[in-house]
Amino acid sequence: MSEHLLSLESITKSYPETPVLTGVSLGISTGDRIGIIGRNGSGKSTLLRIVAGLEEPDGGRIVRSRGLRVAVLDQDPEFAPEATVADVLGDGREAIAMADRLGLVDAAAPVGSLSGGQRKRLALAVALATPSDILVLDEPTNHLDVDSIDWLEDHLAGRTGALLLVTHDRYLLDRVVNRVVEVYARRLHVHHGTYQRYLESRAAREDHEATVEHRRRQRLRTELAWLRRTPKARTSKSKARVKRVEELMATDRDEPRRALAIDLPARRIGSKVVNLHNAGKRYGGRWILRGITHKLHERARIGIVGPNGAGKTTFLRLIAGRIEPDEGKVTLGSTIHPGWYGQDPRTIPATTRLIHAVREQAETTRLASGIVISAMQLLERFQFPPDVHKAAVGDLSGGERRRLELLLTLMDAPNLLLLDEPTNDLDLDTLETLEEYLDAWPGALVVASHDRYFLDRVCDDIFSIEPDGSLRHHPGGWAAYRRERTAPGRPAAEPSRPRRRRRRRSTKLTYNDRRELDLLPERIAHLEAHRDRLLADLETHAADHAAATELGRRLDAVLADLDAAETRWLELTDLADRLD
Repeated sequence: MSEHLLSLESITKSYPETPVLTGVSLGISTGDRIGIIGRNGSGKSTLLRIVAGLEEPDGGRIVRSRGLRVAVLDQDPEFAPEATVADVLGDGREAIAMADRLGLVDAAAPVGSLSGGQRKRLALAVALATPSDILVLDEPTNHLDVDSIDWLEDHLAGRTGALLLVTHDRYLLDRVVNRVVEVYARRLHVHHGTYQRYLESRAAREDHEATVEHRRRQRLRTELAWLRRTPKARTSKSKARVKRVEELMATDRDEPRRALAIDLPARRIGSKVVNLHNAGKRYGGRWILRGITHKLHERARIGIVGPNGAGKTTFLRLIAGRIEPDEGKVTLGSTIHPGWYGQDPRTIPATTRLIHAVREQAETTRLASGIVISAMQLLERFQFPPDVHKAAVGDLSGGERRRLELLLTLMDAPNLLLLDEPTNDLDLDTLETLEEYLDAWPGALVVASHDRYFLDRVCDDIFSIEPDGSLRHHPGGWAAYRRERTAPGRPAAEPSRPRRRRRRRSTKLTYNDRRELDLLPERIAHLEAHRDRLLADLETHAADHAAATELGRRLDAVLADLDAAETRWLELTDLADRLD
């Protein structure tokens, strides 16, 4: 039988000019595994901090069982900067083991020298190791690699006691929680079951609310029409009608959800996107990446995975041209305009008003639909209502800041998107809209992410960064990569560069290799011209189904030949560079 641990009764909480929670109630018992979700700024972290006792409500009552133990991972954990990792962990074996499992191996490191991600992992290790009746976790998967998230998921699934967590990891929600609580319009909406069950319940609730609102409006129109037609006699019947109208107009109802709308165009992209020729990068004498040869296609959907510190961000920076390789070369196509959406915030002065941050990039923006809208309208489409347009950027929540940076990135109409941990601090509604946008987005995409659902949803291919700095290709997306990693006796993953024929190592290119290398540029140019002619013919005969089908078949064959020729040219060029 479950034991009742904590009750929130009619809790109210506001910040200056911003009500967050109004009269909310929630009970937590042993065995409860509650996932808290909601849009950025809705009050999720506030709710967790009130449960944990880190913040006091403005009104209402909190009832805790005697001797209740609560362990907490806060969104922004704080430690004394002079303390070391060992000081924070103490002598407990479990805390030390947790820290080691999460990649914190230097116990003597001062906490002040740790990155934000390392501090978050340290706080997570302490929270997991602390004996508790209720474990409260705020975004525990941020700054963890996919292997660590897999481990955390198993650990939480096997843990006893109550769990309360805020997370955007949909696989974690589906595996671990048995109740989903949505914070919306300052209230709590409780759904029993997994995240998938929540989605079904929410859709049914919204349909019901829409039906009720439609009936209210219909009734209000009917009553108003009757009053307009009726003489203003002060009969009891008239007074009753007036009272009904007043009640209908005063009905308390949820504010309508403002849907995020992403309809920003991309520039035209050519066939040459990014070519990496034996590229490598080192820091402090250590090679982070080495021997990477790959040709990025114009419709690439690539996910980059690897442990923290493996070089995922470095790889994205090489592709973006933000850093130069220490060996080999990285070449961007002449039509390529990269868009960078990274973990580090843009250098926008904290006092800059939100509307000015957007206007500095463009006063007006043409959407993919062809409509031209103002900066104010664009902000509203990204869920920034007019009353916050003059707010300072420094006053935005973490999620709001990330949403602003996504807007500024897409406003520039990139045709190559480089996303470094894009799901951090974005709410689930925003993530789902972004995923749908990327489905139809016409450019190339490379994303480094720990979010398994996002990788599975968006990426066609996974590339893992190996311990020796090489890049290995796992075709088929996240699900295939996951099966490959977990299958007993699985074969090694395919390397990213094409396999060569087995032959004795030579100190120079053969005569046939040299001749092939000399002829390939002409062949590539011929295939490109053929491709362009077929594309033009396809446009001309778009209305002729039979002709378009045949032209499409021929175009597929030419594109395959062009891809093989360009890949072979890269292979031979790489070999020539190594031997020169």
